Formats: sequence, C-alpha cells, structure tokens
Amino acid sequence: MKANLQVKSEQLTKEDLRLLLQAIRDCEQKNFKDKEIFVAAEAPDLTADEMAEIVKSIKPPYTYGPVIFKYVEGET
Repeated sequence: MKANLQVKSEQLTKEDLRLLLQAIRDCEQKNFKDKEIFVAAEAPDLTADEMAEIVKSIKPPYTYGPVIFKYVEGET
C-alpha cells in the first residue's frame, strides 16, 4: 500500500524537529524493521547545512541520504 503522511507545525525549534525525526526513526526501527520507509522534512527557516546536520544526527542512520533540496519560496 502506498501512503503519504504529513506533520505540520509552525512552533517547532531546530531541536524539536530533530527530536521528532528521531522519534519517527525509533518507532520505525521498533515496529517496521522489515519495511522501507522514506522520511521527508521541510523547514524553510533552516539552511541546507542545518538540515543535513539534523538528518545526519538521526540514529541509526538511514540507508539513503540525506538528500537535501534547497527551498526557494514561490517555486513549484
């Protein structure tokens, strides 16, 4: 089954975002070890380097990535 899930907030700090992504990873490792799950995070207020730092801090590391796309407002 194909599924997309979005979580949105305008109140998260950089550390909150890191903790949320780590919690998702922890749940994935505990409950879905045999499933391939891709996680995407968008935070226009952070630089590409800051996003890469957050994604690289997630343990255990993902097999693929991080893949960082630069957010440019107004582009689709």
